[in-house]
Amino acid sequence: MAGNDGPSYAVQLLRPFWTVMRRYPEIPVEMIDRSEREFAVGRMPIAIAHELLRGAVVLTGDEDMGLKAARETAVGHFEVLEYVGASAATWGESAETFFRYAKLVNDAADFHLERHGDRAHIVLDSTVPLTRVTADFQAAAYYVAISRWVDPMPRETEVWLTHEEPADTSEYRATFGETPVRFSAAHDGLIFATSHLDIPLRTADPSLHRVLSAHADQLLAELAPGDSVVERVRSYILATMGEGRASAEDAARQLGMSRRTLTRRLGEQDLTFTQLLTDVRKRAATHYLEESEHSVEDIAFLLGFSESPPFVRAFKRWTGSPPLEYRRSRRAR
Repeated sequence: MAGNDGPSYAVQLLRPFWTVMRRYPEIPVEMIDRSEREFAVGRMPIAIAHELLRGAVVLTGDEDMGLKAARETAVGHFEVLEYVGASAATWGESAETFFRYAKLVNDAADFHLERHGDRAHIVLDSTVPLTRVTADFQAAAYYVAISRWVDPMPRETEVWLTHEEPADTSEYRATFGETPVRFSAAHDGLIFATSHLDIPLRTADPSLHRVLSAHADQLLAELAPGDSVVERVRSYILATMGEGRASAEDAARQLGMSRRTLTRRLGEQDLTFTQLLTDVRKRAATHYLEESEHSVEDIAFLLGFSESPPFVRAFKRWTGSPPLEYRRSRRAR
């Protein structure tokens, strides 16, 4: 999942920080605008992201920025990762799902579940060192999300953070409410009774969860983060095609360039936006037909078609066979 510049974050992780940064007069607006333009879609190398955040803390002196950014995350902020986690049946299933697909937004994620007697540990580790700001954001963003799915949050829950307790903990109380926070802990994450893993999520949707899990599998297989325009356009298509709104105009806007410039840049690789859209859709379609039991209607939905007949016609153009015939022939082999 890492690009040429090492492991990367999806831009969804950076957007809450950009929102918070705009509130500080000490941070030049031009610096924020430049980062947003350069990484409007796709991913940012973690080394660059951490340097950006380090500079923001130096300029403002505010080491609570990670907590404030986490509180800026809204429903749907983490896109597929969030929806596939929210649609799981229980907290335990959601946690396992979240860990499996965490690299959709964070190449350095090393998340796992540990059971110690009657206590369950959600361990939010990282393969790269985290600062107080990034560790706070990681734990707080997960807590904010799970609080929407598990309501009310069990009283026995604790938040663990490995860094030392700061002199002022008011922002931690504003973020975690009455949930206790333990500093200088063994790991970053959440602790609660093992029995709480069986708590049903208020957002559970088994049918949607199956569809989204297949989609997340495809994203992991297809997403190749990097800095090239082609890779960033592919990332944009993967993130938006299910909504049926993937377009060259919107892609150019997300990449911070004109449609004409995008056309020229893709042309330098002997490519067009339509070719990339078709290629991503075709590869996703064949994956779903070969590796899942999803109906043709579900696959058409995931690929952004308003109904199945246009998808069936398109698939026949791509492969020479209708979808169900393709599925039968591939499985017969």
